[in-house]
Amino acid sequence: MKKTLLSLALALLSSLSMSAKDYTETLVVTVNGTATRQTATISVDKNNDGTYNFNLKNFMLKIGDQSMGIGNITLNNLEAATSSKGDVVSTHRDITITKGDDPNVDTWMGPMLGTIPLDLKLLVNNEKLYTLIDIDMQQTLKQTIHVTFGDNYQLPNSGFEDYRTEQITKLDDSYKQITVNVEEPLNWHSFASATGDFVQAANAFSDPHTYSSDVVRSGATGKKSLLLTSASVFGIVANGTITTGRMQAGAMTAADTKNCAFLSTDNTSTDSHSDPFYALMDGTPDSIAVWVKFKQGTPNADHPYATVSAAITDGTYYQDPKDKDYTNVVATAKNAQIASNNFEWQRIVVPFKYTGNDVKAKALLVTISTNADPGQGSAADNLYVDDISLIYNVDKPAVTVNGHAVTLDKAEVTTTAVDPATAVVDATTANKGSFAAVSELSSSADQRKLQLLYCSDDLQTIKTYTLVINKGAETGISQIKTATNNDSKVYDLNGREVKTMHHGNVYILNGKKVLK
Repeated sequence: MKKTLLSLALALLSSLSMSAKDYTETLVVTVNGTATRQTATISVDKNNDGTYNFNLKNFMLKIGDQSMGIGNITLNNLEAATSSKGDVVSTHRDITITKGDDPNVDTWMGPMLGTIPLDLKLLVNNEKLYTLIDIDMQQTLKQTIHVTFGDNYQLPNSGFEDYRTEQITKLDDSYKQITVNVEEPLNWHSFASATGDFVQAANAFSDPHTYSSDVVRSGATGKKSLLLTSASVFGIVANGTITTGRMQAGAMTAADTKNCAFLSTDNTSTDSHSDPFYALMDGTPDSIAVWVKFKQGTPNADHPYATVSAAITDGTYYQDPKDKDYTNVVATAKNAQIASNNFEWQRIVVPFKYTGNDVKAKALLVTISTNADPGQGSAADNLYVDDISLIYNVDKPAVTVNGHAVTLDKAEVTTTAVDPATAVVDATTANKGSFAAVSELSSSADQRKLQLLYCSDDLQTIKTYTLVINKGAETGISQIKTATNNDSKVYDLNGREVKTMHHGNVYILNGKKVLK
């Protein structure tokens, strides 16, 4: 009886939480293509058995100026896979949302909704928590509510749906100073929020460059886009430019590098919406995509192109165009040949080129302009911009067991190892913007079973496989140095070439196992 009670006690203790942590970040809720932002706290407890408990308290749904209390979203004993970036959870569950405890909310809708299907993905480490939640409310709201928490893998306000008002002082036709309200998209910046010695002059003699527009492409989920326009200042074209950093008007000559977009996460300045002049970035995307619609007011054959450029940095100072060589850059992407295309919407995809610099991605500077050349184009160029996104691919998922490749050609794959329990499993992908996570499903002397998750950095794509390692002779040798069956070389079961075969041993010859 004592042994039984002790076993029960140990089992109970193993299920208890060994560590708990609260993460406070921006929670973005997307309904009908419209995103609302709120600050929220999510508690994540790691249990002694490696599973996690997840709790989002007092979840609110905001649509326009209205708010609705939903309640507490709690999921316990979530299985996690281990990766170099942290622990990964990917699960589908039917849950019941419980009543929240915020005294300012009169009614909580969650308990009235009954059982709701929910998909949860999360990446958790000591520094941060990143979460994706899809709440299936097709029966009640006829849609799925998409929730992100701690998202530094996509740009905020990427659909250019939300705008703030900046004020500039300019001269009217009679050279009288007037105050003009300028629309700039949230988390993006142009000349109305610029800095530099010549910013007042640039705004005084120029019309605004940014406008909220209801011109959207076919198939867009949002209702707005951004319109960038150029203008003429004393006969010089001032390109319409938008950036995730901050614009600097530092010189009279358009091509001077003192006129640039720049970022620095050390910069404490904020815009009129209290947002910083930089965009944080945790991922390493493969490419950047954006929808544009472009037309020059007066065609300029020598300078016919609009442009988009991006640079992932370690967060220290960086500017575009560059004034020197920078070693703090992780990757860059640029397309300086965006043609008019008959003033039709087109999707531009630009791959990132990684520099090889030994720095960690922390910030992203994106700059979009009506012309690829400073001060060029015409004074009435129009560039519509919408739905910018970072693309993370999961290509060529691969795994080796004790150095031997296992082909991932089905959902469950099988291989053998002399000792499954100690077999070294190495799961990899071919992209910068993806990683592999591994979890142990079961293990015995004769068999070991693992789950392999191949994840995009933003967790939007996860490819799942089950790997079964049975006790037996090492396999996979046929894929090592045996490209053809005409190879006369001899290998041992570890894939090493041998010159002499000994009696009683098994070798690989012409891609086949042979017994000497």
